[in-house]
Amino acid sequence: MPRHPLLKMVPLFLAGCAGAGAIYEFRPTEGPLLYHITDHGQLVIDTPVGERRSTDSTQATVAIEIGKGDAEGREVSVTFETLQLWAGGDFATQHTEGGDLIGRPFRGALSRTGSIKVTAGPDISEELSAVTDPTALFTELLAPLPPGGKSEADPWPHRTSFSTQAAMSMEASYDGTASFAGDTTWNGQAARIIVSEGITTATAHGTPAGAPGEVEFTYTGRSTTRYVWDPERGVMLASSASIKAKGELEVRSMQMKMPITYEGSRQVLLQRVVGKSRSDSDPGRGQ
Repeated sequence: MPRHPLLKMVPLFLAGCAGAGAIYEFRPTEGPLLYHITDHGQLVIDTPVGERRSTDSTQATVAIEIGKGDAEGREVSVTFETLQLWAGGDFATQHTEGGDLIGRPFRGALSRTGSIKVTAGPDISEELSAVTDPTALFTELLAPLPPGGKSEADPWPHRTSFSTQAAMSMEASYDGTASFAGDTTWNGQAARIIVSEGITTATAHGTPAGAPGEVEFTYTGRSTTRYVWDPERGVMLASSASIKAKGELEVRSMQMKMPITYEGSRQVLLQRVVGKSRSDSDPGRGQ
């Protein structure tokens, strides 16, 4: 049954209000954007003797500075202000900190998809690289913006890929579609919500600590991320992501293959713009 024409006009009117003077591109920052990131994951392995769980958690605060370039790509630097990682579950518990990495910038390019490609940065200690690749946090960190900066854009492709060299070598890709949701406010302020939905595929191999030999795993699952964009100041305020995936793990020395499931989540919140007063620049106020 067709909707009444007035019901079609109301969302367009609201979008127009939020889009007045709107900015849908990354622009050079006047001061570093300070984001807090919380990332959790759980891998469940269905072994012949029952389920085994491996958990990981990351908390980090990063300062992002965006420089010159154009709407399709800009210079960017990312500096860890804090970084802590935990691993546990049914395996040995481990806690690792950022150490010498803190305060030293990674430099690279920021694409319109919100992905940061690192081209230069500090050396990562053996202790840290044994458990993670910190730059993996930069992938899909910022919002994927619409082609041409159009607030009325139709759904657009959102594709990213990355590889890491930590305890295991991993290659992962995301193939999805981004679109505007109907929301025009967030926490009482003007905002546009961008939702990206698609498929994540990952393959990894290596010999992590405690493993009986070289292992390889693959998984594929559906990912959803909800980004909050400030259309007046042109900055991402927050994002929340989730993934559920299934796959297979193989212990090569034992010629054994076991089903696996993986669930993960990530929360990102802009705390403040460094160098400006909190009342002017803290989009997370009221949290």
